[in-house]
Amino acid sequence: MKKLLLVFILGALIIFIAGCSEDKENSEDKGNKTNPSQVVDNGNVESSEEEDKKKIYQIGETAVITSDMYEFDYEVTVNNFELTREFDGVKLEEFLLNAQDVQRFAIVEVTIKNISDRTYIPNDMFSANFSGIDEESGQTSYDEFFTVGDEELAPGDEISGHLVYITSVDYADTFLVKYEVMSEEETQFELPNPEM
Repeated sequence: MKKLLLVFILGALIIFIAGCSEDKENSEDKGNKTNPSQVVDNGNVESSEEEDKKKIYQIGETAVITSDMYEFDYEVTVNNFELTREFDGVKLEEFLLNAQDVQRFAIVEVTIKNISDRTYIPNDMFSANFSGIDEESGQTSYDEFFTVGDEELAPGDEISGHLVYITSVDYADTFLVKYEVMSEEETQFELPNPEM
């Protein structure tokens, strides 16, 4: 019985020592291994930060954007950005009850061109979110001001109009308009605050 107990203890001790030795080898190897998410097909190492960068454009630049949901391309150019208390004959106080002195309509003038091979209604297929620079989603525009987006847009045709949001003048130094928000295709336009 004592021999059996001694054999059992020795066996357990050998298994324990082997397990500790294996853990030590694994921990030493971890420092030498390359993270598989950093290796690209051509063998170069890229940082994951570069892969996560969003496409960022300025006022006047044209972006080619791929619809994340419908998989067609379209072009967007932000032509102008302004903050105002009145737009298209509508005063902010009439549109927003209890409007504060720091609040403004945020007006983003855009041109959208259909570069796909199909006809679609822009307001049905995509939207543009407005936010501060560090926010993930933001707010959608008031479609009643962007009625050109409710009409069919044929391949090769383009429309221009105004996306309208409400913000505060002291909310951010720079705003963003984002298409295909929170997807791999997210495309951003930087809008410097004209009142800062």
